[in-house]
Amino acid sequence: MIKKAANRLLKWYLHPDFYPDISGDLEELYLRHAATSSRTASWRYVLQVIVLFRPSLMRPLFKNSIIKDTGMLKNYFKIGIRSLLKQKAFTFINVMGLAVGLAAFLLIQQYVKFEKSYDRHYADADRLYRLTTDQVVDSVLGTRDAMSFAPSGKVLVEEVPEIVDATTTQNFGELIFRKGESLVTEEHVLAVDEHFLRLFTYKVLEGHSESLLTEPNTLVLSASKAKFYFGDQNPIGKTIYLQSAFDRDFKVVGIVEDPPQSTHYKFDILMSISTIKDRLDDDAWNGYNYYTYVKLDQGADIENVRPLLPALSKKYMGEESSLVFNLQPVIDIHLYSDFTFEPEMHGSAKAVSFLGLISVFILIIAWVNYVNLSTARSFDRAKEVGIRKVVGARRNQLTFQFITEAFMINVLGSLLALGLAELALPLFNNLISKEILDHTWNDAGFLRNVFIFAIIGTLVSGVYPALVLSGFRPVMVLKGKFRNSKQGIWLRKGLVVLQFASSLSLIASTFIVYQQVNYMRSKDIGMSIDQVVGFRNPRVNDADYEAHKQKRTLFAEELKTYPAIQGVAMISNLPGGGSSDVNSSSGGIKIVGKTDRLDATTYVLSLNDEVISVLDMEILHGRNFDRNRGVDTATVLVNEAFIKRFGLVPDVSLINEKVQFGKNPENRKHDIVGIVKDVNRSSLKNEVEPTVYFYNDTPSQVMVKLAAGKYREGLEILETTWQKFFPNDPLRYTFLDERFEGLYQEDKRFGAVFGAFAVLALVVATLGLFGLSSFMAIQRTKEVGVRKVLGASVPNIIGIFYKDFLSLIAVAFLVGAPLIYFGMTQWLDGYAYRIGFPWLFLGLSLLIVLAIALLTVGYQVYKVAVLDPSKTLRYE
Repeated sequence: MIKKAANRLLKWYLHPDFYPDISGDLEELYLRHAATSSRTASWRYVLQVIVLFRPSLMRPLFKNSIIKDTGMLKNYFKIGIRSLLKQKAFTFINVMGLAVGLAAFLLIQQYVKFEKSYDRHYADADRLYRLTTDQVVDSVLGTRDAMSFAPSGKVLVEEVPEIVDATTTQNFGELIFRKGESLVTEEHVLAVDEHFLRLFTYKVLEGHSESLLTEPNTLVLSASKAKFYFGDQNPIGKTIYLQSAFDRDFKVVGIVEDPPQSTHYKFDILMSISTIKDRLDDDAWNGYNYYTYVKLDQGADIENVRPLLPALSKKYMGEESSLVFNLQPVIDIHLYSDFTFEPEMHGSAKAVSFLGLISVFILIIAWVNYVNLSTARSFDRAKEVGIRKVVGARRNQLTFQFITEAFMINVLGSLLALGLAELALPLFNNLISKEILDHTWNDAGFLRNVFIFAIIGTLVSGVYPALVLSGFRPVMVLKGKFRNSKQGIWLRKGLVVLQFASSLSLIASTFIVYQQVNYMRSKDIGMSIDQVVGFRNPRVNDADYEAHKQKRTLFAEELKTYPAIQGVAMISNLPGGGSSDVNSSSGGIKIVGKTDRLDATTYVLSLNDEVISVLDMEILHGRNFDRNRGVDTATVLVNEAFIKRFGLVPDVSLINEKVQFGKNPENRKHDIVGIVKDVNRSSLKNEVEPTVYFYNDTPSQVMVKLAAGKYREGLEILETTWQKFFPNDPLRYTFLDERFEGLYQEDKRFGAVFGAFAVLALVVATLGLFGLSSFMAIQRTKEVGVRKVLGASVPNIIGIFYKDFLSLIAVAFLVGAPLIYFGMTQWLDGYAYRIGFPWLFLGLSLLIVLAIALLTVGYQVYKVAVLDPSKTLRYE
């Protein structure tokens, strides 16, 4: 289709004498390229057709129009080239400004497109939904959880006619596999049922798609993992040994294509969920620990399904349950989901919109430069227009001439933009930590956008100056009575204000983003994480747990004998994790005799009695756990947020009160033995979670605090001791401060991208201002000479020019300041812990814009102001 349209265009404009030979050559090139990629070949064909659009090859196209023949068109281009070469500075500023602006715009838009493409590659992406769990108490929406109950997908298929399929999955996270004699930690392993590949339509490369993952102890590998484990051999029927509490061989039954980056639910290995059938049966309706996805029937309306969910929730979870089913479009998960227990850190629709807005600002600033400079040069082009009109040129012909020049500028800028984007692409990919493109020149979509915006740029930036320049009256111009119109002057001033306001907004917003990120990174989180290393204890099956528990204790005790180790503690979930890295309970909780049962999510951590000291947490009232007190297995610590949620004051009176989970009055009651000062275990985007701490002498995660100045020695001791106790398990550790840094990666990335392109916007605006002030200074050369003769000093003359620009910057500030305040306040409101609006940065941004503008204008005016009046008075 694309090639056919391009061929019609070629036949339309190409001279009949040339068409057979040229079309034959293009067809040969097309067939050669099509052998590797037909789509790329089609777009290369289009590009070649465009490149051949030149006067020497064209037929006589226009008989009764503004272009009489190809000679006229050739003349337009010839005059355009002469005009551009005559004003080299003007040409350079416009081409460079358009190139930088368009390159920045296209790269950001490529990133925006990538972020919005998440999970849209499935065959029926618009019919896929994730089943989530909301907590609703007294009609108020509380915690929203991305997980659901194991049987819920099957129930929805049976109960809701519009739902035709469902899959239940569990995200294992890290599991340890054997490859020969070495151990490999795989981070993306999912347990899924046989319906998974029917909903998520990855291409099956090997294996029988109908029967994949129906049997327990079977695996499906991604193509890259199949290559990693088996090389060029066919892995079907072969086995991989899985440790991590499974301790048995798993048979490979299929290979699927690698999932793209643009999916929220990534995997390298799929395990049949029937392998963990006992776990599913035990969990049933007791805990929502699974990711469930459903598919709607063709033509089904989700709004007809949603009203059915509350009743189904009550039917299967009980009338008193505060939990309600919800369905979330899969294509919305990456950018619009802020649920707890997401499988990965999600993106931000707001951040993506901000970046898209920046790209538009940069492109507009570049186009504004052209309009400003073109209309500012109108005085220089006026006599040319007057003479050409006198000798018979019509206005529409002059308009076409100036649009041709705009087209040439935009084409040159677009070609340079393509080169700049290619050069900047590795830096850009590194900046966003994603490889969205390999190259710009072989991506059909990117090339198409370059071509489209060259045309749009020509129309947007070229039409108004062309109409202005072609509209001059020859009598007035040739008599020397031409002056710039008030409307044109006010338009230029308005466009300059737009540039200044955009630059001011981008600079101030960059400062605010960086300040918020630095605030979160430096704020006291209530515990000390410096020099603390965290890692997971080896996973074991239930039969070996008691023996392994003793080994964990001996491992910790031996570590503590070394001076380079300050402390060793164990906890169920390491600090610095995301929303999914913690346990929770939503079955209701109360402080017996003090409060009614509260239907809300309570977060649960298990830890031994050394966590408080290793992390320097503060106990406000009561005491810590004590391993020597056998009764502590029935006691709990709680944090301030837990107490405050009940409307109580966290004081000593609550010590020895009892906490009870669930609705059953016979459920176990736990004595509160201590109240812990609030700590932020996760991102400061979120409030401190109401948390209950249970005692466990050897939970799954280990924290080792290294002595100051001895961290290398401490790490060597840790690795040696680990190898002694757990030789068959790899040690993978991380520093807790690095885990917390990872929580802000998206924010830091957003700040870096925002800052980099804000600087580019300022550069483009400065280029335009440089050119505009240069022309203004030249046009007022005689005025400067007169003022010098009358006694004005150079500073006086510069001050006169400054006055005009200062008023424009003041107006830009009045326009930009409210936009910055309301826009960034809304962005900051997305953080539970945020800075106040930093008015200082608004002032600093104004000073930066002011300094750049005054230096740019001052330099150009100074060059004219220091000239000898005897020369300047002869100007014109």
